[in-house]
Amino acid sequence: MYRCAPSDLSMIYPPRETTNLHAEWAGMLAYDDARALQMRVRDAVIRGEAAPTLLLMEHEPVITFGRRPAPGDLLVPFQELTAHGIALRQAERGGQATYHGPGQLVGYLIAPLRTFAPSLPALVDQLETALIEVCHELGVQARRDPRQRGVWSRAAKVGFIGLAITRGVCWHGFSLNVSVDLDPFRLIRPCGLDDEVTSIAQSGGISIALPDLAPLVARKVSRVLGIHLDMAPFTTTS
Repeated sequence: MYRCAPSDLSMIYPPRETTNLHAEWAGMLAYDDARALQMRVRDAVIRGEAAPTLLLMEHEPVITFGRRPAPGDLLVPFQELTAHGIALRQAERGGQATYHGPGQLVGYLIAPLRTFAPSLPALVDQLETALIEVCHELGVQARRDPRQRGVWSRAAKVGFIGLAITRGVCWHGFSLNVSVDLDPFRLIRPCGLDDEVTSIAQSGGISIALPDLAPLVARKVSRVLGIHLDMAPFTTTS
């Protein structure tokens, strides 16, 4: 498996004078480990010690709620999640319930907001554009929906966005269902909606491993942000 070890901070924290978007593939991480990594990078960006960073990864099974979870978003007792091997966490991001698991690409953008966009909604617009372009590259037609942020393929949601801002720096980010098992989404009301959820695989898109997809996603995000991409080389781990 290709993976950049999260403890290798020399890779995560390039010199701040660069104007590039620094992107890393971090492999499979538990949610708590990914959150801790995000916070280390976020704090370095706040101090001016790190460049804008895009952390790309997949998670072990977890359901997360946003800052203000809505009653009824979890459709089963907590004990049933445990039986399915799914963790439950509350996140600092906006949005409501979602699921992360193997086969879903997660991207955490950590950067000063005003570097890329005049407002948070404008940044969400840019990320939606990037995800739509990725879907098109994989042979899946995708679109926005006026009811809610994110990306849809036909009538089903395929891409999710939820951001947080701390001292002017955005963090958290987006997820794209590539080949993820969709059954756990039935345990929640995804993003507070009763819509179907889909994936690139279910929509007939190109089959691709997440480490191979990560550079394409990084390129699309850097393009919509208007910043040069610095994609760190992958390292091989056993």
